[in-house]
Amino acid sequence: MKIETISKSEFDKIPGIRQIICHEYAQTFACLDLGEVLGCYGLSWRSQLVELSIEHSHDKKMLWMGIEQQLVAICLQSGRICLAMPLTANLIQMAIVREVAAVLTENEILLFNPNGSLRFNRGLPDVPEQFSAIDDNLVIELMEGDRFSLNLQTGQFRKLVEEVLSS
Repeated sequence: MKIETISKSEFDKIPGIRQIICHEYAQTFACLDLGEVLGCYGLSWRSQLVELSIEHSHDKKMLWMGIEQQLVAICLQSGRICLAMPLTANLIQMAIVREVAAVLTENEILLFNPNGSLRFNRGLPDVPEQFSAIDDNLVIELMEGDRFSLNLQTGQFRKLVEEVLSS
């Protein structure tokens, strides 16, 4: 797998069906080369400052990519697009945790099964900063200081309350 920045004219030569992340007012263009068998895919997005997020599934059979308000999952065995989804807000963080693809945007958390199907989504009460994985849970930290726990298996979503130790 190789990602290379290309010009708009080079991007335009890529067949439309292979332009998997595409923005009408793009400023940045790239080619994702998955080798001789699967070929190249085109990517374009608005910002020259935002970087593409890329994650491989644990079994290395799926490639997850996201940038700005776009999310794509490609099967690395067939080259088939398993998921091409516009997001309602900009992508903040993406990771593969316990075979689940976790995607954090400016207003929600989404979990996807290994085949690309949606497992869970939940709107957040404030803008998140990041998440971290602890066992079977994601801990989501919000800008205002609140923290939430999301169980990857059950979907239980709860606010974490800081325990105050009295002396």
